[in-house]
Amino acid sequence: MNTLKTALALAVAGVSVAANAQLEEVIVTAQKKSESLQDAPIAISAFTAENLEQIGATSAVDVGEYTPNAWITRSLGSSYNIRVSIRGIGTAEPSLAVDPKVGVYLDGAYIARNAGAVFDVVDLERVEVLRGPQGTLWGKNTTGGAINLVTQQPSGEFGGKVDFTVGNFGSNRAAVTVDTGEAAGLAAKISYVKKVSDGWQDNISDIGEDELGSEDTDAFRLAVRWDITDTLSANYAYDRTDGEATAPATQVGFVDASTDPSVPTIDLGDFSFYGGNLYAGMAEIANDDDRLDKFDLDNMKSEEVEISGHNLTLSWMLGDLEIKSITAYRDYESDQNGLDLDGGNWVKFSAADGTPSPATGFHTVGEKEQDQFSQEFQFLGTALDDRLDYVVGLYYFDEEGREINPWQATFYNAANNINTLFNGNMGAWYEITGESQALYGQATYHFSEAWRLTLGARYTEDEKELILLEEDPGLDQDYSSKEDWSKTTGAATLAYFMNDDVNFYGKVAQGYAAGIYNPGTVGRGVGPANPEPALTPADPEETTSYELGAKSQLADGMVRLNAAVYYNDNENLQQTDFVDGVRRTINSGESETIGAEIDVTALLGEHWMVTANAGYSDSDYDDSSRETEAFKTGAAGVQYDTDTNLGHVTARFDATYMGKVGFSASDPRVHSDARTLFNARLTLSEVEALDGQFRFALWGKNLADEEYIEHGANYGSFTGYTWGTPRTYGLDVAYEF
Repeated sequence: MNTLKTALALAVAGVSVAANAQLEEVIVTAQKKSESLQDAPIAISAFTAENLEQIGATSAVDVGEYTPNAWITRSLGSSYNIRVSIRGIGTAEPSLAVDPKVGVYLDGAYIARNAGAVFDVVDLERVEVLRGPQGTLWGKNTTGGAINLVTQQPSGEFGGKVDFTVGNFGSNRAAVTVDTGEAAGLAAKISYVKKVSDGWQDNISDIGEDELGSEDTDAFRLAVRWDITDTLSANYAYDRTDGEATAPATQVGFVDASTDPSVPTIDLGDFSFYGGNLYAGMAEIANDDDRLDKFDLDNMKSEEVEISGHNLTLSWMLGDLEIKSITAYRDYESDQNGLDLDGGNWVKFSAADGTPSPATGFHTVGEKEQDQFSQEFQFLGTALDDRLDYVVGLYYFDEEGREINPWQATFYNAANNINTLFNGNMGAWYEITGESQALYGQATYHFSEAWRLTLGARYTEDEKELILLEEDPGLDQDYSSKEDWSKTTGAATLAYFMNDDVNFYGKVAQGYAAGIYNPGTVGRGVGPANPEPALTPADPEETTSYELGAKSQLADGMVRLNAAVYYNDNENLQQTDFVDGVRRTINSGESETIGAEIDVTALLGEHWMVTANAGYSDSDYDDSSRETEAFKTGAAGVQYDTDTNLGHVTARFDATYMGKVGFSASDPRVHSDARTLFNARLTLSEVEALDGQFRFALWGKNLADEEYIEHGANYGSFTGYTWGTPRTYGLDVAYEF
């Protein structure tokens, strides 16, 4: 955090040296309308295309490092699923039946599952991270916040860009974008990106993939804009991602079972007994202090995904009223051909004759299919001589999902001092359907140039159905359960604009997430399976946030300083953990969260700019068994710009900080320690050649080669962690015409 403190001090102390420089205005759509970042009474981090380039971000995952109180990372055992938490509210569960708590939106359309939410959309115009519940305008499943991805639309002028990246660990990326120009009111933009990587971990097992963390992804996007009349326009976009990747290895952290070599194993598949305790071997390699890059894993195979989406947005202007329609459809398919979570290649021995055979700590395969449709109508306008601006919306959403996810897993039974192998008899076999309807509205009344009052409300109805499939080896028929919920959430904001540069706001906002099913909790063991735990949903999650914020442009527009403090009153947060050897999501009862955030950008003279932010969030649960620690984040950057005879030179250095993170609501031992990462980038741009401009950039991430845990889980008898990527570096070359 010393780097952060230094940057903040520079921002305050050095502003007097600036000369006729001002920060560029940032436009956001966090309130469904275009407005200045500084005028929006929301705690929001906005990253423009230029910002994304400066920090080397190519997806939503990358911006998490630079957002106060946010944690965005890939899920355990996947290269294409993400885990998002903002202000301490989120979920790490990739199940299709478990809703995320931070909504992800692409050009205004909701992406329902964090499964498949990591995909390469080229030409991002802006990424907006909205912190705190967004239950009025953005809807359910935004108790933590929302991420709004906005892509660049066709410009109407012919042009294009070719972008290449070469890096260590066999990392290569190529992107091509072409703007077709406009004809008869029609304009299009076509984009393609190819990403490959060898990964930074090796697998020495003769079975499975050799390169762990490897990736081969193709992404394509077509955007078409049609200005039908002066008042009616249509924007259509199609995106597709095809990828094949092998997940980074899960490294055993510590063993939470007996390591006595004499502890036997019973295979519940055929009730045979074996000797040799695999946990004794796991204990020998367990390591939660050092990052490993070589493994012997006998079930690591590729994950294949196909993701596609359609979005049609119509806009019709009727005087001061805009009528907007957003129609979207998305399809997601995934095949996890093999995932090895037990850290090694283990052997057990028959108690009868000593014959060796493979021993499984935790292996899994999986298939997922999900498709969704949404339709939203928005009515945006002004009234009362522009003193009142409003948005009214109607929203409909439905989805269908199917998952087949059998486990081979061994759990230690302390009562009987025995290991129990569930050979393909655990996991999840289910179909899930969901339907949601909502009516919402928000209006802002300008009492004067100084005072504004915003009121909003949303009424939501949800219905879900879970079908446990007969394919489950523990069931003899399909079992189903259907439940519905409804909720009205509201928000009120009072804003005071002291002058054109400084304003303050006080805000009360509610968030809501519908109840959820736990399809993986079918009771197992000797005898028939018990489906009742899976057919009983967890209760809805609700939160009410009280927030005070300030936004300011100081020193003649050279310093942007935004800050917020908040208090969340939470009820029944849905938290996922391993309970009795089963991964399930349960309600956490009542809890409170307090926190603070600050974000600074300052120009120091003609050439220098510094950025800094910090976040603090601390939760307290009424249930004393749930121990948590305050979550702390920070980031600081220094950037130097100057023009030379060759072109424009930009040099940037960043430091990002994340404090201790807990991965288990019931076991505080499962956590990562605090870490600081250093990144740098040197860019030469605006190099005129071949009737266009070239850009060259040398970059490095995690320059100090910090060893840190990225994610982790308690699997019942042991813990597993994925570790962050080591030092990476490379060269970007881009040509724009």
